[in-house]
Amino acid sequence: MSNIVSIARTGALTRRDPRRLDLFRKTVGKELRGDEIDEAIEWCELYGANPFVKDIYFFVFDADKKDKRRVVPVLGIGLYRKIAARTGNYRPDDAPPRFAYDEALKDKTNPTGMVWCEVSVNVYSHGAWHKVASRLKWEERAPIKEIWDNGKPTGTFRLDPKKENWHRMPETMMAKCCEADAIRRAWPNETAGSYVTEEMDSAHTIEATAVEIAEGYASEQRMKQIGAANSLLIQWDANGPIVQVPVGQFGDRAIEWIRANADESGAVQLWAERNRFALREYWARDAAGAFEVKKVLEPIISQAE
Repeated sequence: MSNIVSIARTGALTRRDPRRLDLFRKTVGKELRGDEIDEAIEWCELYGANPFVKDIYFFVFDADKKDKRRVVPVLGIGLYRKIAARTGNYRPDDAPPRFAYDEALKDKTNPTGMVWCEVSVNVYSHGAWHKVASRLKWEERAPIKEIWDNGKPTGTFRLDPKKENWHRMPETMMAKCCEADAIRRAWPNETAGSYVTEEMDSAHTIEATAVEIAEGYASEQRMKQIGAANSLLIQWDANGPIVQVPVGQFGDRAIEWIRANADESGAVQLWAERNRFALREYWARDAAGAFEVKKVLEPIISQAE
């Protein structure tokens, strides 16, 4: 009975309220189908969430692909704080978020040159208060997208222009991501399986489905058979062979090649276009390393445009 009372006090959407269920189905949950509505209510009851006050959102991915369509619950930062507060052992940090900047990092992907953001929360455990901190790098959460030209990827990246808040208030967006991450660290059971809305702007925060994991495993096994599981295929020169380069060496070797050919910006631009798929895969495998390559590559390509 106490659990029912607890849920009721939060204003959470539950199966016990047919009127609000019908309203949910017609309004904020109108994009959901059949079993997806049942799933959404499960999440609302689990987190004690009220979707009508934007405690929780439900993002539908691969909506047009029957076999891959999936729903991901996304929590507002306010709900994270509520969940932590309900435990009775939560205290927000009395210090503001901390940031580090580097002027050299300022570019189209990072307008402020932010290196990292750190936020802490306090949890009471074993008779004492403990600080739990989360420090995230800018490239780990910022919605950085590759620029496409005439339907083709260019190998050049920028901060997604559609994500206006990341342009207008990047510190606020990063602080929310860090706070949510800190709360998940401090209360993993209460926040299991959740994301905060700001994290959804960056595609790499979403976990793969079981089908995607299985497909990835099969692909990895095929790559192992040809000795390329931990390598990238690259063609350094236009008329040269395609060779395998270990992921751990790719960034240094790419930067070395780019700098050696810096006087021929047109050739560097063609190199980036020729190896765009390898560069994109490197970004997925090592975002920090790819970011260093990008910093060297973009100024040279801009000279050829």
